[in-house]
Amino acid sequence: MPEDVVADTHGLAVAGAGSTAAGDTVISGAPVTLPAGGPWTIFKVWALLAAATATAGESKGGYFRINAKSGDITPNPAPSKFPTGIMPSSLGATIDSVLNPITMFDVNYEASGKAEIELIYNEPTAVTVANQVVLGLIFGKTRPVEKPFTFVDVVRGQQSAVADTLIGTVTISEKASKIVAVCGCIAQDNVLTAGEELIGYFRLDSDDVKMPPSSYPFGAAYSAGLGALINQSAKCPVVWIPVEIPIIGGARVNCYIKLNTVLTNAAEVQIFIAYE
Repeated sequence: MPEDVVADTHGLAVAGAGSTAAGDTVISGAPVTLPAGGPWTIFKVWALLAAATATAGESKGGYFRINAKSGDITPNPAPSKFPTGIMPSSLGATIDSVLNPITMFDVNYEASGKAEIELIYNEPTAVTVANQVVLGLIFGKTRPVEKPFTFVDVVRGQQSAVADTLIGTVTISEKASKIVAVCGCIAQDNVLTAGEELIGYFRLDSDDVKMPPSSYPFGAAYSAGLGALINQSAKCPVVWIPVEIPIIGGARVNCYIKLNTVLTNAAEVQIFIAYE
């Protein structure tokens, strides 16, 4: 791997269940640790939320926040409470699969290298089954500037297991110099299964460029449905995330997916990379 080609933008994500009780849950149970070599500018925080089991008469969804467990963050982000959005309640023997679009916010925090940050989800009221949650932050040496796309490529595949899995590899054009945006789309394929939510995140890696940590959100998650006649949600929103990742012409970028929970029928996944 060339020592002088290092991504300027990075992403960290944590995934897991919230709580059935009202209150805070540190997702994954431990803080994330930023890489050495700071200071880092944290410029986006984001959340994906899905109801793990549809329960009649229960609304779900609250807010998420970050907490500086150790290491310096300026300003210390308290309060830092961001909405996940609220899923409305339903009634009846059949409840449709609900699309839960990502909530993502521009922020301006400076963190030291190896700073430890807790990503916390708050459920405002008690629920029968804990929601599935993915929380993350995007950071780098500088804040990326949105740019027009010159090239856009994609890998697609299907996945049903929770294991971190390679979906495909993009071979960058020989004319390329920089990745400027990434995008992930996901949806349920084949027959819907009652009680199965669809939620996760994707990550990038390469033998040609130092990318990790490099985990990013899909445009949406999908709550579990209930009953024999579950209707599917609307299409996954297309959400481009600006990044600054210098790249070598001809480099190979590997695209992975990590699901929170196993699926009976595979998810359809598309990961896009835009570069100049």
